[in-house]
Amino acid sequence: MEKALVLFFLFLISISVRAQNAQNIIDGLKKDLKANPDAKRTATIYSDLTWYYSKIDIDSALHYGGKAAVESKKLNDSTLIAQVYSDIGAVYFIKGDFVNSKANYLSAYKIRKLRNDVKGLAKINNNLANIYEKTHQYKQAMTSFLEALEYFESVKDEKHTSIIKGNIGLIHLKLKNYPKALQYISDVIQYQEKNNFKEELCVSCLNLGNVYLNMQDTINALKFYDKSVKACTAVGNKKGISSGFNNIASIKSEQKKSKDALALYQKSKQVREELNSDLDKANFDLNLALDFASNKKYNEAKKLLLSTKLFFEQTNHNEKLQKNYKSLITVYAYLNKPDSVNYYLDKLAVLNEQLLLSKAEKQTAELETKYQTEKKERLLQKSKAEIATRELEIRKKETQFLILGLISLALIVIIYLVYRQQKLKNKQQEQEFELKSAIAKIETQNKLQEQRLNISRDLHDNIGSQLTFIISSVDNIKYAFDIQNDKLDSKLSGISNFAKSTIIELRDTIWAMNKSEITFEDLQARIHNFIDKAQEAKEDIQFDFEVDLSLKTTKFTSVEGMNLYRTIQEAINNSIKYAKAKKITVTIKPIKNDILISIVDDGNGFDLEKTMFGNGIHNMRKRISDIGGSFEIESSVDRGTTINVKLKKQFFAI
Repeated sequence: MEKALVLFFLFLISISVRAQNAQNIIDGLKKDLKANPDAKRTATIYSDLTWYYSKIDIDSALHYGGKAAVESKKLNDSTLIAQVYSDIGAVYFIKGDFVNSKANYLSAYKIRKLRNDVKGLAKINNNLANIYEKTHQYKQAMTSFLEALEYFESVKDEKHTSIIKGNIGLIHLKLKNYPKALQYISDVIQYQEKNNFKEELCVSCLNLGNVYLNMQDTINALKFYDKSVKACTAVGNKKGISSGFNNIASIKSEQKKSKDALALYQKSKQVREELNSDLDKANFDLNLALDFASNKKYNEAKKLLLSTKLFFEQTNHNEKLQKNYKSLITVYAYLNKPDSVNYYLDKLAVLNEQLLLSKAEKQTAELETKYQTEKKERLLQKSKAEIATRELEIRKKETQFLILGLISLALIVIIYLVYRQQKLKNKQQEQEFELKSAIAKIETQNKLQEQRLNISRDLHDNIGSQLTFIISSVDNIKYAFDIQNDKLDSKLSGISNFAKSTIIELRDTIWAMNKSEITFEDLQARIHNFIDKAQEAKEDIQFDFEVDLSLKTTKFTSVEGMNLYRTIQEAINNSIKYAKAKKITVTIKPIKNDILISIVDDGNGFDLEKTMFGNGIHNMRKRISDIGGSFEIESSVDRGTTINVKLKKQFFAI
């Protein structure tokens, strides 16, 4: 740790010098702009500013990248336009936005292909391959790397050849083929050290440190992380510096040197914030969360894990997401949240299955073997029958991978339980009691759910069919006999209508019982069905139902959901029956820490002080009170009625 701290303070001086050098170049370019150069020189300066700012300030780099694109398109200079697209693609790559990075590189690729720029195409293939590697598309990555490698080997460009071979080694690292990764990257580092290529050593040493770390060799891992930080500092590569300190911090955290780890994380954060990279921020927060968890700061860890989870899910960083889910399982277990533990166990199982079913390792290995033995043209001429046979073999192994994944998941859970038992012997009895209580609770919930399903089936099969029989019998009596007694005919119609409405309410009840959770989206669909039926009887009434997008997936228990549904249904019924409304609007939106449900009509209204409320209003108030909400009515004569229901957000899952 002391060595790392000394390195940090020494490197800060060099970082400042390098950053100042870049800033001096930027200041010079801006001075050139003030001299009002011609259009082409202006576009070129903007392009250069994009490149130099990418090393110190991502937002400024993107700003000047946009200006460069506009000016180069005005000139219709395809060479310059392609270069600008490549520069912008590089900026987005550093930022961690691989979607926009790929889009810009592909735009440059199209232009250079039209110009038959073979060297430019090879460079873009290498850049695209890096994006494919970051997004775990290893087959596409290997294909692009090999295309670039073929060109650079043909022109004897040793520097770019070594870069690409290092990238191939990185793919082997991702595929956990550590011996091959070690061989490739070590050879590349020897070449780069011989030629003093500091910028390339910055990345290669970081990758080799990762190889050693995965091989459980922390001594060599720390050695090459230190080398990476030195090289990155020498060239002012802030992303590399941040990653190096972050990785050293993760090792200190694993060694239970929490104080040292936190100090290094803060140094990594200091450098990273200057660069403003979303991906680096997410990686930093994930590692910091893991350190919080190891020090039993579970609430702080949970907050960071949930924020990074969203980023990794949106950007498809599955390996980081896998680590995130595992940590959330541990944190929620210590926080005694069995439902959340089960939820993330399921998500982890699905993610593991996706990773285990990946065909990348076999396909990339085949591509590499083919490249070493024959040219790309012969590779493309391989028989379709051979490819079909290999794909069949891969499909046969998918089942084996799935079984291995499930076994691995089970082993992870068992290891975790044993570890917790060893670490907390003094609380063993208490934990056993809590575990038994949790199991009993889950079993009780399962039994209750099973009983609910049985009851709902009985209601549907028995009472539902009996009500249907009553309706059919009443209708048959009415049509079979010429009933002259109006009172009797009215009575029979009333029985039939009552039975029909009872069936509708029975279906609503069965719907709620069959769902363990109900969302506003479910309620919206159910209310729309009710409104559609209401409009058949009242075609002149306009209904609107709006749910704020942020609340669409808010979850309730079936009882809570049914209470809300009945309340909204009763409010709409009252507006139709008594208010003579022309328009009824239902809105659901967040207000600070509350959820506000408003049912508004433009009907007659009434005087609240002079009106005696019936069972309908009392029932609505009681239903909302039962689920911890508040119920208010606002109404005045000839100005319509508004019913407001407020619910506390923290009581429900968002």
